[in-house]
Amino acid sequence: MFLIQAELKNVKCANDLATKGIDAYAGFLDFSPLISAIMGFDNNLTNEFKEWYFDRQNKLVERMDPKNDKELLEQAFNFYADLIIKKRELDCLPTIHLTRNTKNSCM
Repeated sequence: MFLIQAELKNVKCANDLATKGIDAYAGFLDFSPLISAIMGFDNNLTNEFKEWYFDRQNKLVERMDPKNDKELLEQAFNFYADLIIKKRELDCLPTIHLTRNTKNSCM
C-alpha cells in the first residue's frame, strides 16, 4: 500500500505541475514497474496494460488532495482493488482448449 500511496502522490504532483507548464515527470520516481511486479503482472506488461494503468491512476488523482492522508489511503486502496480485478481478468482470459471436458479454472 505504501508504494501505491507514494506513486499516486507523485502522479498527482507531477500532473499539477504539468497544468502549470512544468514537465516534472522525469523528476519523480516511477514505482509502476515495482508495483506491477509485486502484484504479479510480470508477463502482462503490454502497452494496453500500461495505458490502462496510467489512465486509472490519472482518474484517481484528478480531484485528490495529496496532503489529505485519509483520501490518499482511500485512493490507494481503490487502485489496489483495481489492480487485483485487472490481474484476475488477465489471468482468466479465455484460452483454446483441445478437449471438451477442460474447464476454465476461473469459473
